[in-house]
Amino acid sequence: MMIAISIVFVGCKKEKDAGPEVFTVGKGVFILNEGTFTYANASLSFYDFDKNEVENNLFFRVNDAPVGDVGQSLTKIGNDLYIVVNNSRYIYKVNAKTIKYKEKIEGFNSPRYMLQVSDNKAYVSDIESPGFWKMDLSTNALTFIQYGSATEAMVKVGNEVFMSNWSNYYVPTGSNKSVQVIDCEADTLVATIEVAQEPNSMVVDKNNHIWVSCSGGYMPPCDPAIICIDAATHEVIKRFDLADGSYPSGLTVDAAGENIYFMNGGYGSLNVYKVSADANELPNTPFIASEGKLFYNLKVNPQNGELYVTDAKNYVQNGDLLRYSADGTLLGTFSLGIIPSYVLFN
Repeated sequence: MMIAISIVFVGCKKEKDAGPEVFTVGKGVFILNEGTFTYANASLSFYDFDKNEVENNLFFRVNDAPVGDVGQSLTKIGNDLYIVVNNSRYIYKVNAKTIKYKEKIEGFNSPRYMLQVSDNKAYVSDIESPGFWKMDLSTNALTFIQYGSATEAMVKVGNEVFMSNWSNYYVPTGSNKSVQVIDCEADTLVATIEVAQEPNSMVVDKNNHIWVSCSGGYMPPCDPAIICIDAATHEVIKRFDLADGSYPSGLTVDAAGENIYFMNGGYGSLNVYKVSADANELPNTPFIASEGKLFYNLKVNPQNGELYVTDAKNYVQNGDLLRYSADGTLLGTFSLGIIPSYVLFN
């Protein structure tokens, strides 16, 4: 028994002496793994283009601390990477090259996404609050802007930010089927556009039209749809209604704004679809079929049009990153953390 104790002691000491790792980020893709709700096992991964390999658990390895509970999204501003941690109610600010911790920004109720709107200002959406947060990027000071509905996805066109109102679970008096338009110079609400239930993601195409995927809600009657809004007039110019039981989500767009990609199908069995920005109907045939995989999110490489799709598998084991060519051919599969979700090109 004494020998066993000595071995354990030496092993622990060696692990402690190893200390935090030194890491330098190159060209590639950040992937934020949500982790299991309430388990605080979110993590940060990075796929390196040149090495053609993934480094997992980067935040923990560099800072000797966990990311927290539910990694929601990533935003890069200058030399800083912001990691939005939803259920832990904070945002970590780290050096984007080394992943070294700089600051923890607290005061949110349930932060979702972060968008830079000017040199010194960002907005942060919040699913549990009737509005959004304005953040001073020089001081990290937060100011709450209240316009009645919880906020989710955001895109910026000119001096206006379009914010989706995805959920009214925590704000029952708010909407879960609208997009609010904010003048980001004055922080004022200038319009509210009605869409379908639960608008979950948005992108801007080459025509300055905003595409919105709406899951339609979970309780029947559901109204899943993809909506196209003219950013200049704030009018809905196209509406593609989908079959009840569909779950459109994960909208992304190529660098030229010519092609929109999204996931659709039954929840937990989504395929990837591709549609032209000028199309007047949606395709019936998937661009990439899931073939038993649990597609969770996707993003287009702005340099070469390759698609990066995350596979959450069974939400318990580690998921995968799937790399596809611009024509939909699978090029590689890489192991990630639990529930890989947000993808950010570096």
